[in-house]
Amino acid sequence: MRAVSTDGQEMTVQNVLDWMQRTHGWTVTMLLHGNTVLYDSGENEATRALMQKQRLSANLENAGEPQQRVLKLEYVCEEEDAETEDTRPPLMCFLP
Repeated sequence: MRAVSTDGQEMTVQNVLDWMQRTHGWTVTMLLHGNTVLYDSGENEATRALMQKQRLSANLENAGEPQQRVLKLEYVCEEEDAETEDTRPPLMCFLP
């Protein structure tokens, strides 16, 4: 997916979560890039709000990862079993 919002800016984590819900009907409970957690629905409300408003690259910069233009994101969806989790393809995000 091209990770560009309607205003031409890099998508936020919330934009990605909304896109996955709208496009695939998935409610994502965890979004990761490698070992970096971009979103975790199990966090408290304030932490989730901070995670959701961050741009994708900002999360990675905060984790000390080098700047990247293509991100391979892994995700866990609501009510998903371990078998489904292992067969689900990663989400490739292309940053502006």
